[in-house]
Amino acid sequence: MTVEVDPEIMSCIPHRLGTWQAGGDGKVVVERPKPQTRGLGAILDNLRWLMSHPKIRLDELGSFVWQRCDGVATLAEIAEETTGAFPDRAEGMDERLALFATALHHQGLVELRVPGE
Repeated sequence: MTVEVDPEIMSCIPHRLGTWQAGGDGKVVVERPKPQTRGLGAILDNLRWLMSHPKIRLDELGSFVWQRCDGVATLAEIAEETTGAFPDRAEGMDERLALFATALHHQGLVELRVPGE
């Protein structure tokens, strides 16, 4: 299945927001930030956070990409570097990376910045 990728997302620059650690095997564990909600909504948000997975262990491809989300490289540049490092998984890399970055963004783990803004 091929996914249409908005070419504009590939020009975005991902900037990590979550805290993380690389293990001895090179795989990254990312900690989702606690909700910053106040008031009654905070109770529900904190409960959802606790019941979900506050720590996410990435595979080697995800770990490779995460470590390059430095706030400098664009998604297109990261995709090119990732394709070079994982040539056997190169097919559809732009689509996979766009979906991964979007998922990280929705989880509050990265901010996707538009260059020049």
